[in-house]
Order: sequence, then C-alpha cells, then structure tokens
Amino acid sequence: MEVFTQIKDIHQYPGIYMALGTFDGVHVGHQAIISRTVELAKNENCLSSVFTFSNHPLNVINPEHCPPLIITNPEKVNLIAALGVDILFNIPFTSQLLQLTPESFVAMLVNNLKLKHVIVGENFTYGYRGAGTSDMLKKAGVLHGFSVDVVHMVDIEGTVVSSTVIRQLIKEGEVKQAAVLLGRFVTITGEVIKGDQRGNKLGFPTANLAIPQGLLVPADGVYAVYATDKSGQKFNAVANIGNNPTFTRQSRRIEIHILDFDRLIYGEHLQVQFLDRIRGEIAFNSIAQLKQQMANDINFARKNYF
Repeated sequence: MEVFTQIKDIHQYPGIYMALGTFDGVHVGHQAIISRTVELAKNENCLSSVFTFSNHPLNVINPEHCPPLIITNPEKVNLIAALGVDILFNIPFTSQLLQLTPESFVAMLVNNLKLKHVIVGENFTYGYRGAGTSDMLKKAGVLHGFSVDVVHMVDIEGTVVSSTVIRQLIKEGEVKQAAVLLGRFVTITGEVIKGDQRGNKLGFPTANLAIPQGLLVPADGVYAVYATDKSGQKFNAVANIGNNPTFTRQSRRIEIHILDFDRLIYGEHLQVQFLDRIRGEIAFNSIAQLKQQMANDINFARKNYF
C-alpha cells in the first residue's frame, strides 16, 4: 500500500475508487466501507484508496472534547493496509482543512486525482462545520464525473456499530463486547518499562506497560489477555489496570503477568490483546489477601480462557 501524508497530484493513476471517512477505530462498520471500495475497484481494474486523517478532527476543532484514541495512527495504517487498499491518504487534519467548504474539499480531490467512484458511510459529513452531506456529494459527483455509494451502518444484535459505542464499552471494561464491534480484540501496544518490582516480591512478576499518549485504556480491573512479544510469539497472560489501591501513592498503570514466562523484556514492545474482564479493582486488607486473589485470578484465567 502506498501512503501519502498530503494531497498531491497523482493523475498518473487512472480510475481511483475512494473510501472517505475518519475511520477512527477501523471497526466492522468502517471495514465494510473500505472492503466495498477494494472490491468495486478490483472489479473495474481500478485502484482502491482511502482518504482519512492521521489525527482526530476534534483535536483541532474542539480539543477539550476530542475523544481518546481507540487505536494509534500506526495501527490504523496497518489495519487499513490489511484490507487490501492500494493507496492511503493519511492526512493531518489542520486548521486550513477545517476552513474548506464542501465544494472546496471536493475540488481538492478532483484537482489531484482521477476520481471515479466514492464510497462513504450514511452518517458521513465533510467540509466546514460538516455542512457537506452524502446527497451533496452525489450532486458534486455528477458535476465532476464520479459516482457515489452510501454504505448503511452495520447493526450487530441490535447495536449499531459506532466508535462512540465502542469507546463507552472499553471505558466500562466491556472489552469482550467491544471486540465484537471492532472485529478484533481491543489491543494496546507499548514499551515495557521498569516498575517498582513489587510483583517479583509477591511471586507474580509483571511487565509494566507504558501507555501510548491519548489512547483509551479499559476500566480498572483484572483481565485475561494475550501478550505478544517482538518476535511475534503469543503468550497467555493476566493484566491488571489501575492504581494498586492496596498500596499508597500509586499512579495508574498496566501490569502484565505472563504465564509460564521468565525472560526479561525491559525496553521491548509488547502487544496486549484483551479477551475479557475477570473482575474490578479491589483494595485488600493485607498482602496475604492480595497474593491469594492474584493466584485465584490466574487460576480462573487458565480454566476459562486458556
């Protein structure tokens, strides 16, 4: 997949099919739009493309109300590439883009590439203050020589898939249900950093994960997870998210206890996939109670998930 971080003249590519959207979670609804774009382009021997933003538009429009990230930008690029897209326009959303009228936005596209067909979701808007609608886009297509497809939102067991719903599920620790709407596990990838070594003393050594800035982290509690190291080897693990209320003056962190594992991995990146929440965070009256509960959590995870 060829990736552009700015709009540039690529008229040498004939017949571009383009999916337009923020695609901030690349969830099953987004996947439906992008996959349809790829399918239609292949059927017509044309190139498929995605136009999206490398940052959330609200980060510029209204930073105080910008939602946390479901995935990082590199993860977004990889997920789009995995859907078979030929060209990705991964454009930083700027104050200049914010000022574009719907007509100016379309002109920016058609002036730089041979746009043949555009695919959007039914809730798609574009241009200054989201004034552009799919109906306006269809009219613009007639004027500029491209057609438009509008893909309906995906409904799974009565839930309309949206990034807003997925964020709420993750925030509540409902990672299993969020995974259904995402079409994959809720995942966090971060560097393993040194902690206070308390897990070793308790007999349950943990890898402390640095949380990527702005990324949404599931609710505090204990989770059954998969942990994948830099070589791609996947391990069964239990993760704890929270402030360790049994101990004082702790900051929020993610601690991963990898089962049957004894290798030092400080400085390496670890990918953590959340299977399910085992329990919420608890403050214990003694270290002995904490150790017993940790053993119970691990046994529960082994029995029910691994």
